[in-house]
Amino acid sequence: MGTVIVRERERRSDGTFAVRLAFDDGVEYDVEIRDPADAQDEGLFSWYFEEHLRYPFLDKDIERAAKERIGEYGRGLFEQLFAGSARYEYQRMRERGFDGCRVEVAGSAAFQRLHWETLRDPELPSPLAVRLPVTRRVEPLSGRFEAGSGRATLNILVVTARPDGPSDVGFRTLSRPLLDALRQAAVPVTVDLVRPGTWDALRDHLDGTRAEHGGGWYHVVHFDVHGLFTAHDTLAAGRESGRFFLRRWLEAFDGEQGFLFFETAQDGKAEPVPAGEVAALLAEHRVPVAVLSACQSAMQNGDEASLAFRLVQAGVPLTVGMAYSVTVSAAAQAIPALYSRLAAQADPVDAVHTARRRLFDVPARHAYFNEELELEDWMLPVLYRQRPVDLRLREMTEQEAQSFYARQVTVADEPATEYGFVGRDLDVQTIERRLLLDGGRNALLVQGMAGAGKSTLLAHLGWWWQRTGLVDHVFRFSYEDQAWTAAQMVREIGKQLLGRVDQARLEVLSEDAQLERVAGLMRSRRHLLVVDNAESITASPASIPHALPATEQQRLRTLLGRLQGGRTLVLVGSRESEGWLAPGTFTDNVYELPGLDPQAARDLVDRILTRHGATHYQDDADQRDALDRLIDLLGGYPLPLTIVLPALAETTPTAVLADLDTGGQEAGPVGLARLAIETSHGKLDPALQQSLLLLAPFVATAPTGPWLDRYQEILAGHPAVAALGAVDLAAAVDHAVRVGLATPHPQLSNTVQLQPVLPYFLRSRIRDRADLAAAAADAHYRYHCELGAMAHRLLTSNTAEERTLGRVLTATVYANLQAGVTHALTTAQPVLPVLGPLEEYLDQARQHHPRWQLLTRTIDAYPTPDTTAGQNELAQLHHLAGVVAQEQRRFEDAEAHYRRALDLKLKLGNERGAASTYQSLGIIAQERRRFEDAEAHCRRALDLFLKFGDEHGAALTYHQLGVVALERQRFEDAEAHYRRALDLKLRLGDEHSAALTYHNLGIVAQEQRRFADAEAHYHRALDLLLRFRNEYRAALTYHQLGMLEQEQWRLEEAEAHYRRALDLRLKFGDEHGAALTYHQLGMLAREERRLEEAEAHYRRALDLRLKFGDEHGAALTYHQLGMLAREERRLEEAEAHYRHALTCAGKAGDAGLASLSATGLGRILIEVGRQVDAIGVLVYAAASWHEITGVWPSEGLSWLKRIGRQIASDEYETAFRAHAPAELAQALRAEIDRVEEPGNEA
Repeated sequence: MGTVIVRERERRSDGTFAVRLAFDDGVEYDVEIRDPADAQDEGLFSWYFEEHLRYPFLDKDIERAAKERIGEYGRGLFEQLFAGSARYEYQRMRERGFDGCRVEVAGSAAFQRLHWETLRDPELPSPLAVRLPVTRRVEPLSGRFEAGSGRATLNILVVTARPDGPSDVGFRTLSRPLLDALRQAAVPVTVDLVRPGTWDALRDHLDGTRAEHGGGWYHVVHFDVHGLFTAHDTLAAGRESGRFFLRRWLEAFDGEQGFLFFETAQDGKAEPVPAGEVAALLAEHRVPVAVLSACQSAMQNGDEASLAFRLVQAGVPLTVGMAYSVTVSAAAQAIPALYSRLAAQADPVDAVHTARRRLFDVPARHAYFNEELELEDWMLPVLYRQRPVDLRLREMTEQEAQSFYARQVTVADEPATEYGFVGRDLDVQTIERRLLLDGGRNALLVQGMAGAGKSTLLAHLGWWWQRTGLVDHVFRFSYEDQAWTAAQMVREIGKQLLGRVDQARLEVLSEDAQLERVAGLMRSRRHLLVVDNAESITASPASIPHALPATEQQRLRTLLGRLQGGRTLVLVGSRESEGWLAPGTFTDNVYELPGLDPQAARDLVDRILTRHGATHYQDDADQRDALDRLIDLLGGYPLPLTIVLPALAETTPTAVLADLDTGGQEAGPVGLARLAIETSHGKLDPALQQSLLLLAPFVATAPTGPWLDRYQEILAGHPAVAALGAVDLAAAVDHAVRVGLATPHPQLSNTVQLQPVLPYFLRSRIRDRADLAAAAADAHYRYHCELGAMAHRLLTSNTAEERTLGRVLTATVYANLQAGVTHALTTAQPVLPVLGPLEEYLDQARQHHPRWQLLTRTIDAYPTPDTTAGQNELAQLHHLAGVVAQEQRRFEDAEAHYRRALDLKLKLGNERGAASTYQSLGIIAQERRRFEDAEAHCRRALDLFLKFGDEHGAALTYHQLGVVALERQRFEDAEAHYRRALDLKLRLGDEHSAALTYHNLGIVAQEQRRFADAEAHYHRALDLLLRFRNEYRAALTYHQLGMLEQEQWRLEEAEAHYRRALDLRLKFGDEHGAALTYHQLGMLAREERRLEEAEAHYRRALDLRLKFGDEHGAALTYHQLGMLAREERRLEEAEAHYRHALTCAGKAGDAGLASLSATGLGRILIEVGRQVDAIGVLVYAAASWHEITGVWPSEGLSWLKRIGRQIASDEYETAFRAHAPAELAQALRAEIDRVEEPGNEA
């Protein structure tokens, strides 16, 4: 590169500088330089860059004078520098088009005070600094350090400080365009932001980065802060007034010095940090490039060094500062240009030059009062370059590439919104400060009205914080999606934070231990946990139906409480204050989400006007003023803005403003939104107003197209509606969409989503027309009876595609169906047409708690039926409530509801309906191991189904008879019942239900050790279940495949199936099913001699089985724990486990299991020398087994025979007679004599 060096040799007493001008060919010239400006000129420049933007419409003559003086200054400096013979060398450089040339200015602080960037050749149309790079160099240099090298990523740190909060510059004015510019980077780039913007946070961040990556990690540190050249007295006065926070080490100094201003823990108070301290910090961490977009960071006063100068003196190789204050819009132009070039691996000098060219080419800047002016701010960037800086990167290792790009995938793209994410910088800053300034307050509630943008903001924060390095992982749990329990959250978090081995270790812990383990991981690292739509947790009015029972609410509060004071940040989004959750979590740390700040509101307005073709009003002074007042009136709230401003496509801002003023002003977003709707509504044609009112009953969504036509047909049958004349509901919906009160549904083409405030407004208006209100409510109910029937048919369809559509449809109209239930109960009309799809949807979503609440509340509110239809409906409601209680394993409640349903049905002579309840009673009896009762109920149901030709009901009952036979070990009977059920199901095309029968046929084949047949049945079942997206039922089949593989000693495959089953069961909150899988994982671990792991699995299974009152399951697990303890010679524990197993098996009515546990207990008693006690236990075991099977158990008898040889005969006989039933004693003695005594194994 051809470098022209302008080096200061001497400063003379008259203020001139003796300068040596050296060209790259070795030719040198001595020239004299005098400052082209006097104090008045410098004052003019300062006014132009610092003050003129505040009142851009004033002092246009002074503005012109400043621009002219800048040009004169540059030309004057040029004429002095390239005077005489030096002009020839310059001409040669110019003739080459300045290709590869650079001007370097070297000298003292006083020499650097000159505005070298203004150099202008009078014969050229643009300044030299725009044509070739102008750099500066500090001489003499007092410090130097070796920058880091060998990095595989370009690492940038941004320091943003806005001490003045709401009255300050936008918080992300620089960081957002910087990130946008780097999206297209050809090399891997990491961008971190220091949070909060305090001096301590910057030091801590750099220290932490050095500890993790070593020194010299960051290539660039960008200070997006305020800077000032000031005297000590000014700082002292600021401290006295409470404006500044000064540390003890800030000693008094003469003259003026440069400072950077950082945030403090107190809003509105800044901490000025001397440039020397900042320089020393960057030198300590070996940062090669510093960018100061701080105001006045390159400004110098007399001989005092600028902020940028001081950084260079400390050894920073390359520093960019600003001669005067830089505008927000200038930064938006320059920053992307600068960092795009750096990311392209360009020399930093070239990157800064590109940014300067951008400022010159696009001079328009936003000023106060929404004015725009052209500014000569291309001269503001001042680049100090002490030595070449090489930012080229090495190739990534395979491990580095995997880590970097995996994180890029995790961060993904910014969440999309209708008009793009606008503003919220102040909200982001406030939330960050609330969470980060006090380490003990790491949880925050973001509260706001429906539609205020809470979920949008929380999603954006997750992306932004992860993108900029504040958090590692983002865990978002929205109660719009499902009723998340603490256990499900813990599992989902664990899956991301732990490897496979550690996940397996986590799963075997108790629920409490799992929570504590994951909470510990979260406390130790900086992640983000988002709990959104929290109002649904307690089923607040109009919330999404994903409530949690009180016990699960407490578990959730425990989880969030265990994160308090840790590094992970917690954000809760809700419409409500969530007082139940506050203690021990976010306490009083609540952020009420406001409207947009003025600048953001203006940006949103521009986007709305552009979309609706109304930007021309900004060119009319009167209309622009009315538009400004309109924005102020609407308070910057997005919802009112999106409602009102589309009207400007057809009317003027002054007209809309007049209408709003007439309506009166209401405070707050809801009031403003209602006012906006009222104004918009009042301007409509009267017929369209009436049509819009008829949409009043709809909640959350409304129909369009043919569905809306059907609603209008039903409405037309009401005299009050007919009297209105022409009704055009389609036009009403179109209007709601046009003004932003409704948006097309993303999945259903015949549906729109309503802003929550619209139904509220319409209902308040229709109250004055009671006849219309009644007609609309009735039509809404009748319409949703028809739609509900369609939804229920889809939900229970035999095709997977229709079932999926049914779930989407029901979820979409859920609130309207709920309204239909309320209307039916209020008006004593049938409730099942609107309740049926809700109940089925909740069943498929495994949301049994809200499903139970829906049914029991409906039953409680159900009017006393005085018709046969009403009594039949009440019976069906009880039947459905029984089904839910059965799913929740509350068998007594289930049986009570079934009995009530059966009594009502039989009283009405409804035998066909009674058949399904008999079948359900059979399931309850089977679950409670009352097999004879179960079979009797099922056979009664089967008789009735066959009597009425109900093949579908018969198929289900044959299947249930197969279940009972399987439980009783009657495998041939079970297979016969299953095959009969399967034939009927396949003939009816019910493949979904057939999958369950294939599954059970697999169990029969497995019990008969026909493993190939079993596997074929399981895979057929699995294929069907996955096709129908029934992962909940698929979990059962994965579990059985695991058992099948385990029986064949394919243990690795078995474990894979078990873990897949466990994942799905826990995903759907099926803890009882998970217990069964934990039990099997325990057996698998025991077979592989991983005994500690086996016990952990068994204990996890036991905890869950006891939680659900599953005595039979608990008996099985206690038995296995007993066997395990005996193997490890923990005989006292083994005895306790066997005794528990014996007790639980007895309660569950499983005499066979009780016999096995008694045998195990007897063996333990023998080993500890309590032979007499063992006799009674072993006699009981033998007698029980003989009663069940008709054969004597050889193992128990052989142990009795050994006891007979170990103790005195009279002692043995006494104990034997005391426990052996008289009628079996002789046969028992004979069998004991016949068996062999057991060996001497332990």
